[in-house]
Amino acid sequence: MIHPFFAGSLRFLIAAGLMALWVGYRHESLAVSFRDGKILAVGSVLMYFLNTLLLLFASQRVDAGISTVMVSLIPITILLVESLAVRKMCVGWVGIAGIIGGFGGIAIVVVGSISGGNADPMGISLLLLADIVWSVGTVYLKYQSIDASVQVQIFYQSAIPAILFFICAYLTGNFDLENLSWRGALPMAYMGIADSIVGLTSYLYLLRRWKTSVVSTYAYINPVVGILLSALLLSEHITAAKVGGMLVILASVFIIQREERLSGVLMGKIKRMAD
Repeated sequence: MIHPFFAGSLRFLIAAGLMALWVGYRHESLAVSFRDGKILAVGSVLMYFLNTLLLLFASQRVDAGISTVMVSLIPITILLVESLAVRKMCVGWVGIAGIIGGFGGIAIVVVGSISGGNADPMGISLLLLADIVWSVGTVYLKYQSIDASVQVQIFYQSAIPAILFFICAYLTGNFDLENLSWRGALPMAYMGIADSIVGLTSYLYLLRRWKTSVVSTYAYINPVVGILLSALLLSEHITAAKVGGMLVILASVFIIQREERLSGVLMGKIKRMAD
């Protein structure tokens, strides 16, 4: 098994190398202003170094299906972080009910997974912390303007975590090229291309044009696909806790993102009943 430090350095090194080639092909410059560099450094450390590091270590303690269910909580943690950033609750009582429901879904997953031996409290804690770190990075980038092109942004947001992971792997003696195989390298190459390049390009583009609550709707797809693939490819069990927790979390996210409409419907019904 590839150590998380080594895996992270490979994944982001591949993404940074490909983006450098693409930027060179477009005859762009990789130079950025000090301000842009600072913003990209903070965002990449939060979203792509710390978040990835937490997920990699958590993957050693929980199965893949649980990880994807936990990731579906991100729209709710983004909402909480954004509320703290603007110093007011960004939702009303219907949205608050959705937030409570989301954490209720996590409770279902946690209790079922720990009792079934598929996870431990530390693994769940790492996943929850990963959600929070990603949300802080998302909200931070949302309110920052960057002059550099998306391609240059992706290069730095891949190169910076690649360097940090390499340093961690080297200092801990886990940068082991001799024992690297195609079987271990291909998943990292896939993550570097599909997630770090394609996924990040889409995420940054949409983050500049849509509300964070809308952009984060990818959380509807992740847990469903994750549970199915973990069962098909990794022979993990589809448990009632996973499915039940996933459904409660997704229902809560739906309630939060449709709060205005649901509030209007409920208030209309209450008014008619009062009349």
